[in-house]
Amino acid sequence: MYVDESISRVNGKTYTRYLLRESYREGKKVKYRTIANISKCTPEEIAAMRLALRHKKDLTQVTTKGVVTRQGLSIGALWVIYDIARQLGIERALGNTPDGKLALWQVIARVMEQGSGLSAVRLEDKKGTGYFFVINKFQCVFHC
Repeated sequence: MYVDESISRVNGKTYTRYLLRESYREGKKVKYRTIANISKCTPEEIAAMRLALRHKKDLTQVTTKGVVTRQGLSIGALWVIYDIARQLGIERALGNTPDGKLALWQVIARVMEQGSGLSAVRLEDKKGTGYFFVINKFQCVFHC
């Protein structure tokens, strides 16, 4: 697998395209299969792909100097409980209104952690659930 670069000039304009490709044999002929067109990627992303492909057998050779990692939001438990509620029909029964979403969030929050309505708001902040449940926090404070 490799990054294929091609530069073409048409009417005085220069176009560069980048393709992620692999080569394979079919009989005595070498053929090429395009996996992805990565022309829209930034030059840094393309360089990173080339570096990763160059060291694909041993990525420990690639240094992580200057890279800082951090733990992202944990949504595994939230997603599992939401999916179970969806499969059981709880989500449909509560409806898609703001009050229905709030009630669903309260059910999920009680399964995840015991506590008050305020703790459900805090849990929403901690888990970053706004991506999954569009809940108006102002409304939640007065309904919880």
